[in-house]
Amino acid sequence: MAMKPRAIFVLAALALVAIGVSATTIFAADPPAQATKPTGTIKIVPVPANAADPNAIIGTLADGKTKVAMGTTGLPNVSVGVPVTLQGLTTDPAVKVTKYAWTLTKPTASKAALTSNNEPTVKFTPDVPGVYKVDLVLSNDAGSSPMASIKIQAGEYIGVAAGNCAQCHPQETKEWSQTGHAVIFQREINGGADPATSHYNEGCVRCHTTGYYIGVKNGGFADLQAQTGWQFPALADIQTGKGQWEAVPEVLKAVANIQCEDCHGPAKDHVTKGAPMASSLDEGVCNVCHNGGGHHIKGAEFVNSAHSDATAEAWTHPVGPEEQACVRCHSGKGYISFLANPTEQSSWNNEAQTVSCAVCHEPHSAELRVVGKPVEAAGVTKDFGLSATCVECHNGRKVPADAQKGGYPHYSTAGEMLSDTGGVTYGQTVPNSPHGMMVGVAPMKDPSDPSGNTMLFGGQTPGACVACHMYPTPADAKDPGHFTVGEHSFNMTSPDGKAENTAACQSCHAGVTSFEFQAKADYDGNGKVETVQAEVAGLLKLLQGAIADSGIKPIQGNPYFDPAALASANEKQKNAIYNYRFVRGPEGADGKAAAVHNFKRSVALLQLSYKDLTGKDVPNATLITAAAPAPATAAPVEAPAPSAQPVAAPAAAGGAPSTPHALQGREQCTMCHTVGGPGVGMAGGTGMPASHQGRTDATCVGCH
Repeated sequence: MAMKPRAIFVLAALALVAIGVSATTIFAADPPAQATKPTGTIKIVPVPANAADPNAIIGTLADGKTKVAMGTTGLPNVSVGVPVTLQGLTTDPAVKVTKYAWTLTKPTASKAALTSNNEPTVKFTPDVPGVYKVDLVLSNDAGSSPMASIKIQAGEYIGVAAGNCAQCHPQETKEWSQTGHAVIFQREINGGADPATSHYNEGCVRCHTTGYYIGVKNGGFADLQAQTGWQFPALADIQTGKGQWEAVPEVLKAVANIQCEDCHGPAKDHVTKGAPMASSLDEGVCNVCHNGGGHHIKGAEFVNSAHSDATAEAWTHPVGPEEQACVRCHSGKGYISFLANPTEQSSWNNEAQTVSCAVCHEPHSAELRVVGKPVEAAGVTKDFGLSATCVECHNGRKVPADAQKGGYPHYSTAGEMLSDTGGVTYGQTVPNSPHGMMVGVAPMKDPSDPSGNTMLFGGQTPGACVACHMYPTPADAKDPGHFTVGEHSFNMTSPDGKAENTAACQSCHAGVTSFEFQAKADYDGNGKVETVQAEVAGLLKLLQGAIADSGIKPIQGNPYFDPAALASANEKQKNAIYNYRFVRGPEGADGKAAAVHNFKRSVALLQLSYKDLTGKDVPNATLITAAAPAPATAAPVEAPAPSAQPVAAPAAAGGAPSTPHALQGREQCTMCHTVGGPGVGMAGGTGMPASHQGRTDATCVGCH
């Protein structure tokens, strides 16, 4: 009888085992993974003028003992005599590199050389004006990469006046001329705003002049200072407040202050020979000075911001032509082009770019690109002051009517939450927490100035986002929040979770040490009164379960519910999913941001959605929603955003007492309203007339 194939297989396996060979090894082993050849790229490393940076360029001042750090922008237009740092990288960090092969091609008269030809990071110092070409080939076991190459233009400085920058760039030159950059050296050498307290010294000059590199012959300030023999004045002379700028030689004045060449590189060959200039949105250009140490710390803060992480999915995935609708916010270049032409999506730049300094700030005027009302943020029309820049991207992109079209909010709805608007309200008047009405609606005093004379944010109205997320970072370098929360980190909680910038909350929530605020009641019906974040997370879980029970199962990742079921969702399901997405935010966030930005609205929308979908209120929960429907003639009612329009005059002025918002949950009137506060009798105002001096919370209710 013939043996069956399976029997033959078993006998063969047994035989292999008998001789010590695993059948699993023979029949189940995967083929070895093949190595991938690298693809290389060359990065010009920006260097801040900070002595703590390993690549900092150190020089000694004229006193022969004071050392200062100088830096470079990372642009391919550089000064002669100044080291250029280059880093070899792979386009895919997962691909291993075993060999670096660098070569330098230089002008005929140059004697420049690379510090190494086989290290990941190398340097060279251009010694004559001209073009330097650097090539790199990477290798590993799979083979060699195509050659990566970069050209670097080296040159000397000429100054904005001699270079006649205004002839070709009139608008940019005009904007620059009206900034502090254009007069910083001139102003400070004459004592600044308060000469008697000036601390201006020669160490400041490295960032307040053009082309400042000690010991380098490049036509910059330090070079011409050495040639003229001009000496920096004594502090006592500066504190007189007069005469020091006038004593500066004219040749030095021509390269004093922060000029075009500080950011774009030396321009002498550009003016005389047509050599190319350079520009970049990367923060390295600004960090030369704004990460220089001391109180120049913006770069040290910004490196802790999610906006700066070039490897983050936010800046690498939703970019390119296939994601054209997303690049208005997920590409710094896309954002700038969106602001220039908001309605023409096809015109937006879709190249990858983080949100750096020059994305939010126009680099020539140094002003924010958007202030006041956002250019285009669905459903958001409130004046946000400086925070309009934030709201431009941190909004849901949709309005409630989009729910019935199958549209759902984007991940961040901070703009709507802080505008007291958004979400499907089911015809109800939805209550709101006071953050949007109160936070950042007036200029803020600097807490570090006991006199109260110094204002944060240049005395401008910050808006809610800036007021909290850019509140001063802890000054103590030992504090875990130092540089990791507040200001240009934009973080309320540090990336490692060890610090919370609760200092921003103290003016209203004195003594608070955590953002885990305790809720006043059990809103998710689980039998416990928890933190506001936990209550919102519980409601999200409850609503997600109700949506699943209705036939639309949740999934991990966008769109977070079964796409096939979504396609046939009914009106109730669509509205519930819209509000779920409106409050939840990114996957894993579980509504934490919404709970802080506008707790009452978050709870109300989720409770209303649950009731509409299931036909019953959230079991065992304290309900925060209003019972009365909106008037039949009105659209779904939202709480009014603050405005400058006067409401009824206060009683002391002879009119009816003002009632700009509902009193529900706002029993502590004097926590927010004070005599002498702004906006007496105005919607959104927190001031009370002088006749109210000494009034308590209990007496407010009698009239209001």
